Amino acid sequence: MSMGIVTADWLVLAFLVIVVPVWGWFDHRSFLRREAVADTDILSAEYMKTIAFHAVLATSVLATWFVLGRDWTLLGFTAPNLAGHFWIGSLIAAALLTGMVLNLLGGLASGKGDAARLKAYADLAPFLPKTARQHRWGMALSLSAGVAEEIAYRGFVMWMLAFFMPIYAVIAVQAVIFGLAHVYQGLGGAVGTAILGAVIGVVYWATGSLFLPILLHMLVDAMSLSLAYFTFRRQAGREANV
Repeated sequence: MSMGIVTADWLVLAFLVIVVPVWGWFDHRSFLRREAVADTDILSAEYMKTIAFHAVLATSVLATWFVLGRDWTLLGFTAPNLAGHFWIGSLIAAALLTGMVLNLLGGLASGKGDAARLKAYADLAPFLPKTARQHRWGMALSLSAGVAEEIAYRGFVMWMLAFFMPIYAVIAVQAVIFGLAHVYQGLGGAVGTAILGAVIGVVYWATGSLFLPILLHMLVDAMSLSLAYFTFRRQAGREANV
């Protein structure tokens, strides 16, 4: 049983810090080229490919943990610690989800803010769902991202960084690494993702468990993609009525 850091851990960290951002960047460029000339739905296929990549991401961490015989609680597979700082994590999660729900319901009910959202979506529009099929695969993607990315970035990366720095630095550095994984979204997307990673990192630290971070991540992604889907659908309806 290995409780400390071994070569396999450094390889997994290198995969997360180097391979994931580079793969994302080039895959994004490749998708944009194919999407520009495609006359079929290739976004659903891209979602499926990303789900498969999430499986590889999670498996790389879980396999390392299993082979080394480590305690799964060190990776966050344990019930939330209701004592200590749990209330901090709960309040942060509740505040984030409340804001997301209100934003989603407001957008669904009135369509107010569609123009601003469409402008904000401009750079990522090719990657956002516009059909019912794409939306369904987007929900599946939200589930895979919530599980795989939390295992990798909050579970594994925060465990490894804790050997070298205090918790506040651990949360900050893992957030930067998480943001790098989404650099294909541009500077704004990477920064926004890093901020989300920091928030969820605090929730993980406060609860001592991956379960709330996984649920939070899934819901944030699902609501964000759903809001984009309904915004694009309304815009398509307006254009059809012109």
